[in-house]
Amino acid sequence: MQEDDEPSLSVNVGGSLRFNALFRAYGTDANAFEQKADRKLGNGGFTFDTFRINASGSYGGLIFDTEYAIYPGSFGGLFIHHGWVGYEFSEATQVQVGVSQVPFGIQPYASSSWFFNNTYYVGLEDDYDAGIKFMYQTGPWDVQAAYYMNPEGTTFYGSSDAARYSYDVVPQGRSLSEENQFNGKVAYSFDHGDLGFTKVGASGQYGQLLNEATGATDSHSAIAGHVQGRYGGFGAKLEAAQQSFSPPVGNRNKDFVTMGAYGGTYNVASDHTVLSSSLSYRFAVDAGPISQIKPYYDFSTVTKDVDGWENNESHIVGFLTSAGPLFVYTDVIVSKNHPFNLPFTGTFGNVMAQGAEDEFRTAFNINVGLYF
Repeated sequence: MQEDDEPSLSVNVGGSLRFNALFRAYGTDANAFEQKADRKLGNGGFTFDTFRINASGSYGGLIFDTEYAIYPGSFGGLFIHHGWVGYEFSEATQVQVGVSQVPFGIQPYASSSWFFNNTYYVGLEDDYDAGIKFMYQTGPWDVQAAYYMNPEGTTFYGSSDAARYSYDVVPQGRSLSEENQFNGKVAYSFDHGDLGFTKVGASGQYGQLLNEATGATDSHSAIAGHVQGRYGGFGAKLEAAQQSFSPPVGNRNKDFVTMGAYGGTYNVASDHTVLSSSLSYRFAVDAGPISQIKPYYDFSTVTKDVDGWENNESHIVGFLTSAGPLFVYTDVIVSKNHPFNLPFTGTFGNVMAQGAEDEFRTAFNINVGLYF
């Protein structure tokens, strides 16, 4: 029989099912690839987005959290979102080993929309890697430190591809990959009583870039300052980050690296600055199953250190509708050089480097997600 003082296993199983409706018009060039997609989808379509299954729980001080994602084959197919096992030394201190969220910037998201801000597309928002993370969170303090041996998309025998959830440097095309990454984050929250809070923080990241063809290594790094606040129903997120990649000897063009996720890749400027902001307001609603509506405005831009390279800029206006387990994002995005609001022409691979085009595109998107 189980002793009374023995720990018991507690497990929570859940998941999500999401669908997406996207509407856009990208021109009339009959020779362009996007026109073939337009003819197939009629400048829009309603498609399966993702299915995820997750489990979390504890056994005494042991804790765990994991999630596996199923995307369409064209978006990478099957891959882990996160998965770690840890130990709680106290209510304030824990360690996580496995694929965990990288402690950098505003968490869990620096944005509010379904599209994310440009911080995500250069690997600095909602990023996940494989390693060990220490967390100390008590009172106003949020202190985190981590060591990641490699990104989450790496397997034995050196296999690493773009079938992953978050963006990392991948070896396709340039033989470069990330390894031995260190992260640190410190944030302090000022409590404003019934009004809300203001959380101010700074983050740093440093790791190696490996040339898998030659064995040569160099470095990559990033720093960020961030402020997050909640004041009644009003929310604000502000972040400024600078990131630098130094491709090792053997890479002829050091102005860019190749990053990938969702089964696709594009080039990213080696040295760039990201500015990100998000403003939102939560309205309580009593209309059938609808309990809350949160309108928001996300803005972000990426500037590069190479003269003549186009900036990335996005403006996203939308709202999140919450109805029990149902969450619906309704977004209008107006952007320039945004990876998911751009024709897939021959210039797409330079979207976060030289820039694919110098014009703004508009798209309307609805994401319907059931979380259980």
